[in-house]
Amino acid sequence: MQVAYWDEQWETKPLEELKELQLKKFKKQLQHIYKNQFYRNRFKETGLEPGDITNWEDIPKVPFTFKSDLRDNYPKGLLSGNWEEVVRIHMTSGTTGAPTILAYTKNDLDVWAECMARNFVAGGLTTSDIVQQAHGLGLFTGGFGFHYGLERVGAKVIPTGAGGTDRQLRLMQEWGTTVFTGTPSYAAYMAEIAIEKGIDPVKDLNLRLGFHGGEPCSDGLRKRINERLGYRAHGGGMRVCYGLTEMGGPMSMDCECECGQHVWADHYLMEIIDPATLDYVNEGEPGELVISNLSFEAMPILRYRTGDRVNVSVEKCECGRTHPRISGFLGRVDDMILVSGTNVFPSQVEYVLLKHASLSENWQLIVEDKRGLHTIKVEIEPATGCVIDQTFVTVLEKELHSHLEIKCGVDIKDGGTLPRFEGKAARVVDRREKG
Repeated sequence: MQVAYWDEQWETKPLEELKELQLKKFKKQLQHIYKNQFYRNRFKETGLEPGDITNWEDIPKVPFTFKSDLRDNYPKGLLSGNWEEVVRIHMTSGTTGAPTILAYTKNDLDVWAECMARNFVAGGLTTSDIVQQAHGLGLFTGGFGFHYGLERVGAKVIPTGAGGTDRQLRLMQEWGTTVFTGTPSYAAYMAEIAIEKGIDPVKDLNLRLGFHGGEPCSDGLRKRINERLGYRAHGGGMRVCYGLTEMGGPMSMDCECECGQHVWADHYLMEIIDPATLDYVNEGEPGELVISNLSFEAMPILRYRTGDRVNVSVEKCECGRTHPRISGFLGRVDDMILVSGTNVFPSQVEYVLLKHASLSENWQLIVEDKRGLHTIKVEIEPATGCVIDQTFVTVLEKELHSHLEIKCGVDIKDGGTLPRFEGKAARVVDRREKG
């Protein structure tokens, strides 16, 4: 396989050299954030000063940062840089409380765009590509992170933003769009609408790459998107993106080998911990991702507990890149639903459902109270042209029970009756009484 790089020297730098740089930059960031009153107080509570961190073994002494810290100190309480140098602010919607924000200097935006340029080239993007960028352009970090990375590579960007599916399809045909970005849910919806309108993505569109992020994506959903939007047929594929507002936005992506999302070690430090003991897990074992931003100036966040359960590989990738990869995304801790004492992750449900070609990717999980007991039920539509009988439902319920270790009913709904999503999908409907 012929490999293209955006910055080959950095992308293939030996891991040991990267680790030396990480420690140096981590220590520098400690000095930087110590200017901030919140962090200074947090350090004093643990009897720690920045100069106490001299080697890798000292890093676990540094207190974690939590999402609640960002919310409790909204809006500018975690700013460590000079407010006069801030040129951009992004934030979450704040629908569940105070928003989570991140402020950026010009240098921060430059680092972000550089990381995204690496990601896109690693995923196969070229200057010849015509890109429909359908991540929302607003407070959400995804749209701008994608946009500036795409432009830095030199691709031809059509910033459509989310929604307007009929227009999206028309533009794809008129401009011969080769790359589509947006959430995985929206990509699946796009394929569904195209087929309804008599558009065959393989024959009538030129899509060869999809860069999709903003929400988890199972292997089953990825396979369907690859097939239905024609990525595979046109010689490319779907690349999964990972990122979070607290680290600046989208930050890592699959390369063409599709064996995990490269996290650029010269700008981010990953640690994998057992969320119960807070100790490091053994190399190759799954755990909670803790991540530090090593390069941002305005609001660098160190040792942030993401709540994401992942596997990480530090083996050199087939593409030649040496930076660690998130090789498996196992779901979010805060996506977990506790049902009658059993932990259920939506990703587990989707894994079972999308193994069956007769089921569509349109589903939701209903959690209810029944006679004092908590119950779960899957509502799902059949795939187009498929008829589901009771025998199939019974077998599926047994499969879900075996995989989830809790009984889960299945309700087959008529096609087109369940919600569609042009942004992040809301799969769980919790009807339990709060209290």
